[in-house]
Amino acid sequence: MDGTFTLMIAVLMAPLFAALMSLTDERVAKASNVALSSFAAVLSTYALARGLTLKTGHFYMDFYSSALVAMISWIYLFASLASLSYTNRIKNPFFPIRVYWALLGLFAFTMIFTALSRSIGWMWIGLEGTTIVSALLTVTDAKKRTIEGAWRYIIVASSGLAIAFLSIIIVYSVAGTLQVGDFTLSGKAALLAAVLALVGFGTKAGLFPMHSWLPDAHGSAPSPVSAMLSGTLLPTALLVYMRVYTAAMPNRTVFRVTLLFGVLTVIMAAIFMASQTYLKRLLAYSSMDVMGVATAGIALGYHDTTVMKLVFLLFAVHAFSKGALFISGGSLISALGTRRIDGIRGLFGSTRFSWLTVSLSALAVTGAPPFGVFIAELFIVARALRDSPGMGAALLIGLLLSFLALNWHVSGMVFGRKSSDASGEEAEKRPDIGAGEEIVPFVMVLAALGLSLWAWGVIV
Repeated sequence: MDGTFTLMIAVLMAPLFAALMSLTDERVAKASNVALSSFAAVLSTYALARGLTLKTGHFYMDFYSSALVAMISWIYLFASLASLSYTNRIKNPFFPIRVYWALLGLFAFTMIFTALSRSIGWMWIGLEGTTIVSALLTVTDAKKRTIEGAWRYIIVASSGLAIAFLSIIIVYSVAGTLQVGDFTLSGKAALLAAVLALVGFGTKAGLFPMHSWLPDAHGSAPSPVSAMLSGTLLPTALLVYMRVYTAAMPNRTVFRVTLLFGVLTVIMAAIFMASQTYLKRLLAYSSMDVMGVATAGIALGYHDTTVMKLVFLLFAVHAFSKGALFISGGSLISALGTRRIDGIRGLFGSTRFSWLTVSLSALAVTGAPPFGVFIAELFIVARALRDSPGMGAALLIGLLLSFLALNWHVSGMVFGRKSSDASGEEAEKRPDIGAGEEIVPFVMVLAALGLSLWAWGVIV
């Protein structure tokens, strides 16, 4: 236990040390974030592979929190690598660039702190911390739309967490403790606490209809920050809800409400995706879609807790592949000078890796085989059809629509051509993206593929 505790503290403190060191100098900031995120990624992966667990008065690490901490650490590493080139493109920074690096490390710290806290009260505090830090990160590039997006994000996310706080009050008043694993809920108290938690923490996870902050925040945030927002913050919020849901699982009404929120989120995300014209908003709604599937999977854990482990496979593959999409998308937007999907065309033949990265990543997040999202969604839909045929059918339809919507847009970006100008000549602009800038997201999608193939070997 002492060794596990030391390892966990080292992983937790690594991004905090990086944040503190970043305040001294920009070069130190870059080196410390890359080095310490690598350190955290290696240690957290070791803990997950060894199946290390921990339970103290203040910290709690089981499979779910261990898997999430590993995801946070790896996406933090890739976000740091992508930020090396991103920060060079910032023309009008809201604050010194070293502050951006400090906030990046602090963002990772607040999420890891949330995942490892034993008390759901401290988890709530950790999520509040993520709101403050990530909102500051969204205004790195000082533009009017980024400030407006950050302001809306703060208002909506804080309102949601205020509702979540009510659920925590109910849990404590009924159970007398907030320690994970030490409280159970039943009857009307279980229903009220779980529904408030679902609405409150579901707001941070981007569930419908509390999702309005998600496209605004992603549309404003730097692409490496979007990778962390989508790949790790949303699952962190759902982990906190899962702790409450698990304690209330004997209540079948809680199961039905949670499943309903998940299915509605998938269907509405598919509709929003189909009509999008801006790339980062499209990717934000795609993240909303995956969180809907994950919420449905958590609900189905009422009958089969093994489904919850598949939810974390879904989280992991989505984190790497959606991170690759956001980082590639940010580079394309910067190189082409447009955020519109129809302004990004002909990537095949005009980019080294970006065309392949966005193609594979889109297939990965929408559940195409052999990616792990397909495995998770297959089991989740099968379980839903068994436990609630109507909801299962609706979930399947939503997933098919999401697959078509995202991949239709991406296929146009990769293989489409811009419309001709008045002279009849096709207006094509070749993206000027450095090879190193393309490699980071490409490696991320390869990581998603490797993880998926490993999962196939374990499950099949």
